[in-house]
Amino acid sequence: MMRRTSFSRHAALAALVLSVGAPGLAYAGDTSTAENLFEEGMAALKREDYKAACEAFFGSNEADASPGTEINLALCNEKQGKLATAWGWYRTAAGLADQRGQRERAERARSEASRLEPLLPKLRITTKDAASTLTILRDGTVVPTATIGKDVPVDPGSHAIEVSAKGKKTWKGSVDIASAARVTPFELPKLDDEPEEKATPVAGTVVGGDALAADKGSSSTQRNVGFILGGAGIVAGAVAIGLELLALREDDKRKEQDGQLAQMTAVPDGDPNKKAIIDSRDSHKSAANSNQLVAIVSGAGGIVLIGVGVTLILTSQGSSKTTGQANKPMVVPILGNGTAGLGFHTSF
Repeated sequence: MMRRTSFSRHAALAALVLSVGAPGLAYAGDTSTAENLFEEGMAALKREDYKAACEAFFGSNEADASPGTEINLALCNEKQGKLATAWGWYRTAAGLADQRGQRERAERARSEASRLEPLLPKLRITTKDAASTLTILRDGTVVPTATIGKDVPVDPGSHAIEVSAKGKKTWKGSVDIASAARVTPFELPKLDDEPEEKATPVAGTVVGGDALAADKGSSSTQRNVGFILGGAGIVAGAVAIGLELLALREDDKRKEQDGQLAQMTAVPDGDPNKKAIIDSRDSHKSAANSNQLVAIVSGAGGIVLIGVGVTLILTSQGSSKTTGQANKPMVVPILGNGTAGLGFHTSF
C-alpha cells in the first residue's frame, strides 16, 4: 500500500524515509479514504503547502491510523513552526509502531521527537484557586488538572485561555508564546464571585414602589372586611338582645298565668277556662325558651364576628397602635341569666 510504503523527507531524514518506506502490515480501517487523503498530503508536501498537507494527513490518519501517516503529520507541522505539535505526533507514531512491531520505525520516530525536545517552547499555568474546582480551556481544549504548575510543550503564537468554576464569573484571556525554547509562566487570575441571582417577579406581583401601594391596598381591604364583620357582629348582638327581651316578656306572661293557676286549685282541670290558661302558659313558656335559645346562638355568633372583625382591623397595616396610644373601644354584647345588653370595652 502506498500509504504504508511512501514517505517524503529532506536529506537530513533519509534514514527515516527508508524506515517509513518499508512494507508494513495492513490493519482494519477505511483504507480507501485513507489512501486517497494520504496521496493528497504527499502531493501538498512536495509543493511545500504544509498546511494542506497536514489537513490531508490528519484526515487519512482518522480514516485508518498508521505510523507512517503520523510521521508525515509531524513533519508538516514542524515545517510550519509548530514544534510542540510535531513532537507530539512523532511520539504518537513511535507508540503505534511499537504496538505493531515496527521496531525500526518506532526508533526513528522517537529519535526525531528527541531532536525537537530541546527546542520546544513551554507554558506553565499556575493558579491561586484550587485547580480541582476550575475548568481551564486552552484554545477550546480542556487543560488536564494534572498539568497545572508543570511545563507543557505548546506551539509558538497566541493561545486563548478560558477559566470557569461553579459560582464564579468566567474569565477569558490569552497568552503569547515565543518561538524560543523557554518556559512562559502564566498565573490565572482569581475568579470573581458570580452575583446572586435576583428573584424573577412572578406574574401578578408588584415590585419596587408599587409594592408599597399593593401592600396598602391589601391592608385597606383587610380593614374593610374587619369593619363589615364587626358590624355584622353588632347586628347579631342587637338581634340577640331583642330576642332575649322577647323571651323575658314571654316568661313574665308565663309567671303571671302560673299565678292565676295557683288561685284555681279548686277548679277541675277539665274546666275550659283553666285549660285555656294552661295552654296559654305552656305557649308562653315554649316561646320564651325558643327566643332565649336563638338569642344565645345569635349573641355567640355576634361575639365571634366582632372578635374576627377587630382582629382584622388591628392586624391590618397602618392600624397598629403606637406606644402610649389607647386602643379603640369595642362594642360587646352582654348576655346572662335574665340580662342582656351592649357593653363597651377598651384598654389604656
